[in-house]
Amino acid sequence: MASTLTLPKFPLFDAISRHDPNSTVVAHCLSGRSFKYGELLPDVCRARDKIYEAAGKTDIRGERIAFLVENSYDYVVTFLAILASRAIALPLSPPFPAPELQYILTQSQASLLLHSAKFASKAKEVLITPWPEPSPNTDPEFKPTLKAVELPKHLGLGRDNTIFDTVTIADDAETEGAGMMLYTSGTTARPKGVLIPETALTAQGRALIEAWKYTPEDRLLHILPLHHIHGTVNAIITPLFAGSAIEFLFPFNADTVWRRFANPFLESLKADTIPNGALNAPGKGLPYISLPSTLSRTVSEACSTGATTPVSIDTALSPSDMSRISQIAAELYGIIRLASGPNSTPDGVALSPQETARIGQLAVDLNEVVRPQATRSIPLSSGATDVNGNVNNAVSEGKFANMCKDKITFFTVVPTVYTRLLSTHKALSPEIAEAGCIATSPEHMRVAISGSAALPTPVKRAWKDLSRGNVLLERYGMTEVGMALSCGLEFEDRVDGSVGWPLPGVEARLFDTDTNEIIPPDVVERSGEIQLRGANIFREYWANPTATAKEFLSADDGKGPWFKTGDVAVRRNVPAPAGSGTSGDWAKGPMYFILGRQSADIIKSGGEKVSALEVERELLSLPEVLEAAVLAVPSGKWGQKVGAVTILDRTICPDGWKPMDMRRALKGRLANYKIPQVLRVVDHIPRNAMGKINKKNLLRQVFLDDFSGDEM
Repeated sequence: MASTLTLPKFPLFDAISRHDPNSTVVAHCLSGRSFKYGELLPDVCRARDKIYEAAGKTDIRGERIAFLVENSYDYVVTFLAILASRAIALPLSPPFPAPELQYILTQSQASLLLHSAKFASKAKEVLITPWPEPSPNTDPEFKPTLKAVELPKHLGLGRDNTIFDTVTIADDAETEGAGMMLYTSGTTARPKGVLIPETALTAQGRALIEAWKYTPEDRLLHILPLHHIHGTVNAIITPLFAGSAIEFLFPFNADTVWRRFANPFLESLKADTIPNGALNAPGKGLPYISLPSTLSRTVSEACSTGATTPVSIDTALSPSDMSRISQIAAELYGIIRLASGPNSTPDGVALSPQETARIGQLAVDLNEVVRPQATRSIPLSSGATDVNGNVNNAVSEGKFANMCKDKITFFTVVPTVYTRLLSTHKALSPEIAEAGCIATSPEHMRVAISGSAALPTPVKRAWKDLSRGNVLLERYGMTEVGMALSCGLEFEDRVDGSVGWPLPGVEARLFDTDTNEIIPPDVVERSGEIQLRGANIFREYWANPTATAKEFLSADDGKGPWFKTGDVAVRRNVPAPAGSGTSGDWAKGPMYFILGRQSADIIKSGGEKVSALEVERELLSLPEVLEAAVLAVPSGKWGQKVGAVTILDRTICPDGWKPMDMRRALKGRLANYKIPQVLRVVDHIPRNAMGKINKKNLLRQVFLDDFSGDEM
């Protein structure tokens, strides 16, 4: 089926078509490989046509198309291609076990499972594992007939290319059927499919552009998973609307992120502190490359013989992939052979900076070709690493040799990422630590955002100190609505503990669920459930009309129903200049402060309501506490009592921490009824990919009895 290179006039496609075709749309951090806006839409057209071919028809409007693709340019192309076919994009999480993915595929009645070469084995595992019985689909007659389709890898046209295929944006602006479906975490019931139509995705993106001012000059470092709203809307869809560059670095590694932040600023710092060539001195090792064991012989034989033809082995790789592996191995052999001259030592070979950089690039290329099978590290040449297999400075520098060097201006992650970055910064080399401080300063990093979980005050304060004044911006959102509330870009509009104001185009109100009253907008210090409406709101929980109806509240003003978020907040007046409108007309008046989930974070104890998030914030401000979760523990006396689960800093309290120690530390910070009555000290608090804690599970794990007996 020949590609027509024509796309419907969706707002996102129209916006992309107007961007500078020679500007970067996506970059891969470690390899330095980049792709331009001019090649994106042609690739989307061709991928859309492959989807049509796989489906056997060109009308798949509203069908659910699932996909397993790594965080990369390929993900962006696949996502947009599904939208272009007016289908519903269903991104899957590769780490999920097969039964969990099968539940999603079955409940959604997905018609196709697209996957990259990297996740071919995962797709195969999903298809051969027995399907769940009974089926989670509402249609008892439904039987999965899923078809898996492998998508080709995009290699790009190269940095120097300036000629791109022309894509026509047709007059057809009908978006019905196009959208995205994400599944909830399933903490209170089985996961629900949240159907977000294209119109809602567009509204969410436009609101963020107005509030956070994305521009074509922005470069966003993307380290988030892509089956959540945060990673897709905030860090892909909105940058694409604005013409920003998206740089993928996944999975998250704190040291690598610091190195990436620092990279644009290292040259000048290193020139003063490191002799030229010191990192590539003779005797330093070559990098290890992680390969599936079935491919080890291919590379080992090619490296030792200089073979340029593929070695025949039992593997699922395509002939083109096998050929590429052999080409890479042959080039590695040539570099190693030339370097093994009179300057080589028993511990390694002498490499020039250019050879080290090239080997680093070849290592990245090789690992991008192979699939995630059982791996082992193999040396590229005898004596290329030390006897313990340790990675030395030369190896590290080889890994980073092709890393992108454009400065990062936009960073949006979860609080646990900032916590990890802060804890690892002190162990960095002086040059990288200093360059990292420069890179994250307000002068260079335009905005750093924290969301998806509450941001502890000490983390916010520590980041401001480390980054020399950059105040983290907090916001509030969820799968069903995208981003709904946000602090402003101006530092005075980033008030500690607040998530700001309703974003442009979003209506918000507080509703007292005890009295069934709408709290007037000018009333402060009265808590209520956050309820929202606007073009940003999702359409439905897929194939679950009962759950959908339960979460909406009808209105009499003709503007549509209100979505009940289940989160409780309070509006508070804040001192000027906050809320004066300097961040925009939307950022005025009292600010919203989240108290927590109504089902998990609002503790009703002895007639009083306690916000678990407020107590957690105070616990985390204590030097003894590294992590904390506050829970509603069943109590025969109080109904519920405040329980705290903590991880301690053993350098401060090596002998432990008793409940009375905690109460004394919190006295004066919290009212007596808010201070936890029960304390459990643990070594680990489980979190999901977005840093959230399943408090119901934690309660069962830590407080074994329904009614604990240590009430105070």
